Amino acid sequence: MLKEAIEKIVSLATPEIYEIDGDTYTTKAMDRVAPHINQPKVIAFSSLDSIVAVIKAEINRAEITKPIFVNIDSHEHVKVFTTYRYDNLARDDLYVAGADLPRPFATWSGHDDAIIMLRSRFVPNNDVAYLLELLSRISSDDSVASEDNGVSQKVSATVGIALKGFENIRPRVLLAPYRTFLEVGQPESEFILRIKAGSKDDGTPPQIGIIEADGGAWKLTAKSNIANYFRANLADLVEQGSVVVTE
Repeated sequence: MLKEAIEKIVSLATPEIYEIDGDTYTTKAMDRVAPHINQPKVIAFSSLDSIVAVIKAEINRAEITKPIFVNIDSHEHVKVFTTYRYDNLARDDLYVAGADLPRPFATWSGHDDAIIMLRSRFVPNNDVAYLLELLSRISSDDSVASEDNGVSQKVSATVGIALKGFENIRPRVLLAPYRTFLEVGQPESEFILRIKAGSKDDGTPPQIGIIEADGGAWKLTAKSNIANYFRANLADLVEQGSVVVTE
């Protein structure tokens, strides 16, 4: 009795194959067991220089299927992988790089925080100098009034004579925050400058707004800068066809 039960179970476990209208069907689903293939472990870096150095050091290893692709995923991430392997038509992921960037700056900030932010998180340029000079004439203790027509602002401070009366401020400025790999130029983009009036009566300090205004187009510029960096620093390998840089 036990033997017959075992034989019945074995027979039920055996897949049966049927031919119906020219198509082949089986009563059991079958999964292919892929063979083990030795593949490299992805190495992570935080700079473009490291990617260039390791590519030059390892590109001629026999195990690496060429060409290899340096793909600029975004303004802060790069991925390097091979073309199809000869044995299983898979790609090997080799290296990645993620930019080590300061935390995003606040859109709105107090007077002192705005000055610190401009000095530490933006590439110095004429418009950074303009903002610092403007803010230097407004202290966190001042009462700031403003006139605003939706396009530009006029501001005045109640102390001293530096901002006696109303003064037009520029509604848009060109700034280059540190927001991509430091080996390449930081792309400039337009920012809207706004100043919220403070009041001594209730102790409300003025607020400085620096608001991105180019819709993220700077990211395309950053990706192009990164791609050009690799094309320049891996020029020989790119010319040979061993390295392909993609955006």
